[in-house]
Amino acid sequence: MRWNLRILMFGIGLVVIVFALLQLIEVTNQFNRDSPREITVREHAQNIMLKTCRDSFPVPDGVRIFPDGREVRHIAFLKVHKAASGTATSILFRFGMSRGLTFILPKWLNIVSSSETLQEKLIHPRLNKSFDIMTSHVIFNKSAFENFLPKDTVYIGIIREPYQQFKSSMNYMAPKYVYNISKEDPIQRYLKDPLKYETAKIPRFSWINNRQATEFGTPDDIIVTRNKTAMADYVNKLDSQFHLVIISEYFDESIILFRRMLNWRFEDILYRRLHIRGWDRKLTIPRANDRKLYKRYAFADYAIYDFFYRRLWQQISRAGNDFFDEVLHFKQARDEVDDFCKTFPNITDTYVVEKSIWNKKLTVDKTFCGQLFAEEEDWVQKIGLKQYNIQPKKKS
Repeated sequence: MRWNLRILMFGIGLVVIVFALLQLIEVTNQFNRDSPREITVREHAQNIMLKTCRDSFPVPDGVRIFPDGREVRHIAFLKVHKAASGTATSILFRFGMSRGLTFILPKWLNIVSSSETLQEKLIHPRLNKSFDIMTSHVIFNKSAFENFLPKDTVYIGIIREPYQQFKSSMNYMAPKYVYNISKEDPIQRYLKDPLKYETAKIPRFSWINNRQATEFGTPDDIIVTRNKTAMADYVNKLDSQFHLVIISEYFDESIILFRRMLNWRFEDILYRRLHIRGWDRKLTIPRANDRKLYKRYAFADYAIYDFFYRRLWQQISRAGNDFFDEVLHFKQARDEVDDFCKTFPNITDTYVVEKSIWNKKLTVDKTFCGQLFAEEEDWVQKIGLKQYNIQPKKKS
């Protein structure tokens, strides 16, 4: 009887111990599931591809999207005004035309709309082939883009330090309602109380009210109500939608990361700086405190810029030990090619970029220089003629 009681007590104790161990394991697993951790670039890229593709494309260590060596040919580029987007677009034009890819072509220049997202009524009708590349000015909306582009499309954006972009917009767009405020320091008066002078009640109809955030598709009500919590949520949404956002101030670093992610060739990303302007309006010369005043106003622009600035460097940190060596090599090669091409069209010889671990031997000739020097309107005309049989208008 006594032994039976001991055996019973031992059995009960064993059950209690096993139950406690199972509870401990469950608590540990729950903690691991709930504990935040830094997501790797590989996981981040894979998560985006899972959301944008029917099939899973494994991403190896590093940042390459297609591990089997394919170059990415389906691209949605968000062309943001006054953010070096013309330079990036020239790279995409040259690449797409050399591969025979089909561009979405707006009915007016390279602007789908400055206030609406992508729609059938705003572009030339589809041809027999589906679209491959989107490079035009438009308000971003992922669902709208997905109606026109393949499921494996890679989404690339660009953004510029907001104050610099604001100054460039003031210099280029020259909104009269600001310059008419005063003959002296009208921009400074505007920045002290922007909402007092801003005539556009809806942000997407303004060129200087958090314009970059607007082009990234930020809902108008978030900007109007200055809802920073909602803005943070929207930035997180953009994080899941864009594979890369180029930071204009670090264009070369961004474009080398771009090359590695998309498996492009070194010569595909060579470029000439386009539309660089100085302060050609005396009233746009920066004044002390302008930057602070604008940062207070442009909260949405800065939310996007600050986030993707940090994310760019996180991506770069995992892009390979030789990343900055390639950046240096690219800068030098780009400057050499730019020096050679400056005499275009009076070019009769060639220039050789020697072979390196990042590029094959490249011979630069007059034709290549002509492509580097082509303006956006030139590319649009070529695409219109080749893909849509749109005859260029004769100059009067």
